[in-house]
Parts: sequence; structure tokens; C-alpha cells
Amino acid sequence: MLRDEGEAYAAHLRAADVPVVSLRYHGTIHGFPLFDLLRGTDASRAARIQVTDTLHTALHAV
Repeated sequence: MLRDEGEAYAAHLRAADVPVVSLRYHGTIHGFPLFDLLRGTDASRAARIQVTDTLHTALHAV
């Protein structure tokens, strides 16, 4: 799934009242948090923190 499709999917989820977090990291490539060479970048760190914080919030809301 690429950016436009991902953003459209997030919009459909929101329209169906499904909680969703959708962020765009400008100046990055697809899958950037997963590449070892990019792991130390600010964007990669921010994305990993966002993922873990979102999962933590969702899992502890039950």
C-alpha cells in the first residue's frame, strides 16, 4: 500500500467511525523505519515512537 491508498483507507475508516492514526513523514521513502541505514534518523525514531505509543494506548484502553 502506498501513500495515497493508505490515506484513502484511513479516510474510509474515519468515515465509519473507526479510530485511526494516519501520519505523513515528509522527505522519507516507503518503509523508511525498517531500513537499517535509516534507523538513526529523526524521522525513523519519531515513526517508531508513534507506532509504539499508538499500540500502547490501544492495547491499554481495553
